[in-house]
Amino acid sequence: MKRCIFHHPAPIADSPNVGSKLRPNRMLQALRTIGYEVDEVTGYSEERKEKIEKIKKNIKDGIIYDFVYAENSNDPIALADADHIPRHPFMDIAFFRFCRKNQIPVGLFYRDVQWKFPHMFNASATLWKRMILIPLFQWDLFRYRKSLDHLFLPTMIMRKYVLDTISASSLPPGGDPHHSCLERKAEASLGKKDRLSLFYVGGTSNVYDNRHLFEAVKETEYVYLTVVTHKDQWERHKKDYEPFLCDRIEILHRSADEIAEYYESADLSVCCMSKDPYLDLAIPIKVFESVSYGTPLLVTEIDAVAEIVRREGIGWVTEDRVSSMKEMLSFLKSHPDDIGKKTETTVRIAGANSWESRARDVARILTDLR
Repeated sequence: MKRCIFHHPAPIADSPNVGSKLRPNRMLQALRTIGYEVDEVTGYSEERKEKIEKIKKNIKDGIIYDFVYAENSNDPIALADADHIPRHPFMDIAFFRFCRKNQIPVGLFYRDVQWKFPHMFNASATLWKRMILIPLFQWDLFRYRKSLDHLFLPTMIMRKYVLDTISASSLPPGGDPHHSCLERKAEASLGKKDRLSLFYVGGTSNVYDNRHLFEAVKETEYVYLTVVTHKDQWERHKKDYEPFLCDRIEILHRSADEIAEYYESADLSVCCMSKDPYLDLAIPIKVFESVSYGTPLLVTEIDAVAEIVRREGIGWVTEDRVSSMKEMLSFLKSHPDDIGKKTETTVRIAGANSWESRARDVARILTDLR
């Protein structure tokens, strides 16, 4: 029996509603799906302490673990408890080092470097919080240098912001292939189109600024846009979008398990954020969620996302300008065959970009280190 250790300094959410909670849930499930018996070191610090002691005993008793795979949180590891009190600030790093001393490779997925971008971090954390958090994030990176064998990143573009002294590879989010939808997408015939149906799921805050997309849709009479976004966030930012609303833009508030029909009915999904150096590093969960439904993407020149869309041939890249978006939408209406080709490609690669595929990549890389 293959056996590994899964580490995450927080409880695993049963019904995750954001990417930072969804990813640990899916990676844990995926490791089990591909055949691993997984011993968890998850939960808050007191729970992790008990699990660590049990695993240490297993190792001393001769149980073999192939590797440790860790998913970090959005907080410094010492402050990951719900109340942010550092009860066991050295415990997790000491555990990683213990595993390495016992010839168990340790890999960690480092999810975010928002703290290195003042224009983003200053908006989400007060001065006194920044004075505490930034040194602790730096301390985590310093300690990872001697406690990890491999670093997984959303994209290798992030490498220059974190560790460049240990091996690293990209591990973007995966998807859960929806086979019935993929089959219908593969069989659908795309003839001349009287309208284009777009779908966007995600934020509408200043960070995820979609106003150029809304304006382009309003000015293009044959384009229909369905938006699924958080109700509270939409109410806060609705006034910014009101000048660009029309009867062809529908705003909905749905949970993650209620969006399948929108992906299936859309000609393409959209990820049209404004250009930003922080967002250039981001690969939103929704990119490969769209792939899992066989729906190609229209994206703006956000470096990491645009690179994936171009490399895999799963959509189109446009400049973040209303005129450029309108030109692209006109092209797509006139070239349904191009939508058909991109849809076929998206359907074809869905299986290779599942969470199980990501888990296999982790297992291959870390077991090779043994």
